[in-house]
Amino acid sequence: MRQKLRIFLYLVSALLFGVVFVAAMAGLPNFGNYRGPYGDLVMQTVLPLRQTQQGVAAVTFDYRGFDTVCEEFILFAAVAGAILLMRHQESEEITKPTDRASDRSLPAPGPAVIGCGVVMFPFTLLLGIYVVLHGHLSPGGGFQGGVLLATAFYFVYLSGEYRDLLEFMEGHVVTLFKVTGAAAFALLGVIPMLRHHPYMLNVMPLGKAGELLSSGFLPLDNCSVGLEVAAGFLLLISAFLRQVLVIRKRRSP
Repeated sequence: MRQKLRIFLYLVSALLFGVVFVAAMAGLPNFGNYRGPYGDLVMQTVLPLRQTQQGVAAVTFDYRGFDTVCEEFILFAAVAGAILLMRHQESEEITKPTDRASDRSLPAPGPAVIGCGVVMFPFTLLLGIYVVLHGHLSPGGGFQGGVLLATAFYFVYLSGEYRDLLEFMEGHVVTLFKVTGAAAFALLGVIPMLRHHPYMLNVMPLGKAGELLSSGFLPLDNCSVGLEVAAGFLLLISAFLRQVLVIRKRRSP
């Protein structure tokens, strides 16, 4: 009875959501028919005011930088909360994983899978670094580049074993990277306050548009966010894999 009730509530909720979603999509302007003045204003000011061609980066880390700080700490809190929920309880003891496959064994990765992981790891890592460092010059930035950096280490697990990924997670290095990235992003906004300016005001030399060292604080903001995002996703995947692959049993009272 409860299962039927849950299915009924789900179908009703899904139907209501679908109707609202379709109505919202129907009200969007046609492709290329932009009706808001803010995007035009941003694109007219980012180059003379911030020496960058990236309007998204200027808005995210400069025009509304304080909002981005709050968004960054939402991710920080989400990762911390997930790890807290999946932590090792005092009433639990970790035992060896039990293979429940039908033939009592799991196949090892084949040469093609291992080769793909070996090739993809350095290329994805370099691509993530590039996206982070050039976030103020081309599409991308700290959020996108941070996800790419974490994905590079996912290839280590997918083409190997869980303990291969754990070698990168030993100690508290990844946690330190995460805390350092989040703290650096927040503290960068304090620097203008030391000069009696508003928080997150871009007061560094803007340089020349198109160069790597330009746009003031934007490259530093991208680097700090990329570090925090990459470390956060690595901590999450490590916690999820530990929960799935390592069996925990509750101790007898």
